[in-house]
Amino acid sequence: MSHPITGSRRSLLVYSLVWLLISATMAVLYYYLLHFPLSVVITDALISNLLFGFMGLLAWYPARYIPFQKHSPLYSIVAHLVAGIVVLGSWVVLSVATLNALFSKQEMYIEFLNQTIAWRAMLGGLSYLVLVLIYYLVSNNQKLQERSQQEERLKGMVRDAELNMLKSQINPHFLFNSLNSISSLTMSNPDEAREMIIRLSDFLRYSLKHRENEYVPLEEELGRMKDYLAIEKIRFGEKLHYEFNISEECVKFPVPTMIFQPLFENAIRHSVYESVDPVSISFYCALDQGLMKAEIRNDYDPAVPSRKGTGVGLQNVRQRIALAYQDQGKVQWSGRDGVFTVTILFPRIFI
Repeated sequence: MSHPITGSRRSLLVYSLVWLLISATMAVLYYYLLHFPLSVVITDALISNLLFGFMGLLAWYPARYIPFQKHSPLYSIVAHLVAGIVVLGSWVVLSVATLNALFSKQEMYIEFLNQTIAWRAMLGGLSYLVLVLIYYLVSNNQKLQERSQQEERLKGMVRDAELNMLKSQINPHFLFNSLNSISSLTMSNPDEAREMIIRLSDFLRYSLKHRENEYVPLEEELGRMKDYLAIEKIRFGEKLHYEFNISEECVKFPVPTMIFQPLFENAIRHSVYESVDPVSISFYCALDQGLMKAEIRNDYDPAVPSRKGTGVGLQNVRQRIALAYQDQGKVQWSGRDGVFTVTILFPRIFI
């Protein structure tokens, strides 16, 4: 925690101007009320106030390192009294000795100076007390700001940890299914198994590459989703059909990486797995009132109860959207007339 006055040029300038203003006021009063020579009153005011201003900077350190929160009130009061006596005593001795040395031939002024030592010490004590109170206010404000920043950093770390946890739940699941598919193709169709391995390799490389970068343009994200669907297409053949309908405004729209993968995975698991008929999966995307609206639709048979999955994929997507966009993003899903639809609204984030 830096000194609130010497820590910035602006604060130091304001602090210096305040003491110069006090010095000017004091010099005017001395000149018109006590009728001392102008050179004497100006020198007295400048030496007394500027020296006190310098000594007052030292009052920060007791306020900074002897906080009332960490020590007993008696200890803090005694410590501040000792520090105040040292500062004020040094100021009175230095200022009076300097003025005595400079104006030793001004008998009336020297007599006035010596008679006002006690008043000067009392005014200096009050000024010192005001400075200490100001320093305490500044110190507490700085501590509150530091605590707030630390809380924000901790929230960010927790959010990153949650995102990584959610992603780690997705990738192994997909890898497991894909390796099973490759295994089944290795003997029956080696060429398709090889193509599937290449696409899987590209897909995993994309996932690892963007682990630290959470947002990519939509076209890049969908490029890898097409790889994923191509893998599943090899696996399911004519039983799986998919199509993409994307408006031009959405192509560069930034989205979280791997946000659509669990939705496509769910669509295949709950429709292609369960149906004996061909199944269509469609992806639609367009701008809607400043947001990007993305929909994934798939056929399903309402009469056939699904026994696969526990809804983890949808909940993961909802949690990731909530973590990424707070209350600005939204995820909804519904099943109607044999079509299951997942809708995501993305606010724009600039990358």
